[in-house]
Amino acid sequence: MNYQKIVSFLAVILGIGLFDMKSVDAKNLAIAVPINHNSQFIAPFSSRKIAQLTEASSPLYGSWILTFSADGIVHQGVLVMEGYYGVLRVSYFDPNLGKQAAIDQYMELKSSSKGLILLGYNPVYAGTSVSHPTYIADNFLFSIQPDGSLVVVTCDARERCSSVDIEAMK
Repeated sequence: MNYQKIVSFLAVILGIGLFDMKSVDAKNLAIAVPINHNSQFIAPFSSRKIAQLTEASSPLYGSWILTFSADGIVHQGVLVMEGYYGVLRVSYFDPNLGKQAAIDQYMELKSSSKGLILLGYNPVYAGTSVSHPTYIADNFLFSIQPDGSLVVVTCDARERCSSVDIEAMK
């Protein structure tokens, strides 16, 4: 991730926290998935890794492209956050099907001593409400390091972890 992207992301995070800033594109959801706040969470960040998750103190608004991998398969997702909740549509190559697949999952913003956490839950086939039988929900940790650099990682319930490239959508 280059320096300009890091500075842009930090400006967004600071703007959200200090000025309750909202993205001008936040109203244009790229993914039309209703947010169900009563779903069960799959939280792979175990208690030995992150001591405690708490409610996030500031909402997050905007859209981003996230690129990461699981078992060597690159996943690309569009994340749309509207406050403390959002949706993530992920496209990836499914080796069992031999073609590209896509899922939607709900996301919830939390906070921890390690940074901001996005917990994914209820992965469904994209554009439907049909649960995906094998896709493990994604979870993301966003940490601003003491030197100002941004580190983003993802880990799922199987503890498959990957670094994440992030790009703000305009």
